[in-house]
Amino acid sequence: MAFLFVGTIGLVFVFFFGTGGGLQGSSSPTGSTIIELGDVRLTSIDLGRQRTKTEAELRARLGDAYDQVGADRFVDSQALGVLISNVVFAAAAEDLGLHVTKAELRQIVQSSPGFIDDQGRFDPEAFDYFARREYGTQRLFIQFFTRQLLQQKLIQLVIAQTDVSDAEIDLITRYESEEVRIAYVALDPTSLPIDVEISDTEIESYAAENESELEALFEERIESFAEPERVKARHILILASEDADDDVVDDARERATAARDRLMADEDFATLAAELSQDAGTADQGGDLGIFARGSNETPLDDAAFSLEVGELSEVIRSSYGFHILLIDEKFAAGTPDFSDQRSLLARESLVSKRAREIADQRSATLVAEIEAGVSLEDAAREAGLTLERPAALRRRADGFISGLGAAQDVMSAAFGLTAGTSSSEVYDVAGRSILIQVVERTEPSEGEIESARAERRERILAEKQNRAISIWEADFRRRLEESGRLKINAELALGS
Repeated sequence: MAFLFVGTIGLVFVFFFGTGGGLQGSSSPTGSTIIELGDVRLTSIDLGRQRTKTEAELRARLGDAYDQVGADRFVDSQALGVLISNVVFAAAAEDLGLHVTKAELRQIVQSSPGFIDDQGRFDPEAFDYFARREYGTQRLFIQFFTRQLLQQKLIQLVIAQTDVSDAEIDLITRYESEEVRIAYVALDPTSLPIDVEISDTEIESYAAENESELEALFEERIESFAEPERVKARHILILASEDADDDVVDDARERATAARDRLMADEDFATLAAELSQDAGTADQGGDLGIFARGSNETPLDDAAFSLEVGELSEVIRSSYGFHILLIDEKFAAGTPDFSDQRSLLARESLVSKRAREIADQRSATLVAEIEAGVSLEDAAREAGLTLERPAALRRRADGFISGLGAAQDVMSAAFGLTAGTSSSEVYDVAGRSILIQVVERTEPSEGEIESARAERRERILAEKQNRAISIWEADFRRRLEESGRLKINAELALGS
């Protein structure tokens, strides 16, 4: 039997999940208590009850996707947040002098559809059964329900004082509807332009001048230069997937065993691989797997390859693909890296990085100087032979995403702060690239469009404003409760962290 809580707050009612900060309070309750505030003490039983409700709501919204996103930990956190919000609001309501009378409780409970019998009368037994099943006793249920009503009363009080004016709606409409088109130049200080080359003579000269720095760089990266133990091997594969029928697996194993017998009788491996192997990528090459290090293949294959000697034939090996026979052609011991072998490579990398940064900085400076002299970025880039990118029209986004740039909050803010035809002399660092922008076009909604949008936007904007007001109000009151020591939360016990 479902009990329907009072729906008197139809305008706004949201769950707040720890909006006052982390779920751990300034001090923790003792024993099995998870949340303690005055006479209220909630335990893991209360959390489990709320968790069941929260999970049901989330499953109803997500459907099959619930299991795919692994939401269990998320549900635990949200359920704890709901309980914290409930006790915080109830305490705040009482501090403000709000109360729930017995008459209110009686009227709501006795009119609940879940407790009405077939004759339309209140059924005390149904009420008692529900309260005991869900909360243990009628007293605990009434305490919980009272906190729910106090929470609703306080939320109603907060939202009743929140309104939204036409001017606010119009401002938000302009903010959300405005579009800009930009052009930008992206200079990469990590790679050389395609028309710039560095000769071997320059690399050697750089290495000679920076020997000690290159040696230090080699020591920092020495592990990346180390050659692991490797083998060169061939194989014959008879396919049999992991989910294949037993008959298919048995047949494949027998065929692989027969192939190994032929090899043991001195038949040529490459010839037999071309005849029998079902690995389309290696059969025509005599089964050649090339040179590989440990970890390149499945464990059974690696274990065999690195335990066999050169020229030695493996037993029949099972993998997720089927049955293999390996032959080891060569083995290579792990190598100790030497600076002399990496000197030219390190010098090239360092010189390319240095030269690329110098070129990017020089080009940035040239563009900035041109823009400050009144030249548009478009003209300056064309003169310098640089590519000007033109992404799709932008609207303000919280993540600052711009096509081709990714998250670029500073660029987004600058774009909406410039007038059409204006270039910015600021150089923005976006994911390591130097970015300069020009606003090509700016589109704003007309007064008619703004006015016609008021009605449809008013409810949403008002709800958002009310939710923010409630969230801020709760966070502030929760902080004061924690600082005073009245509110204690044991999130570690609740979440098992």
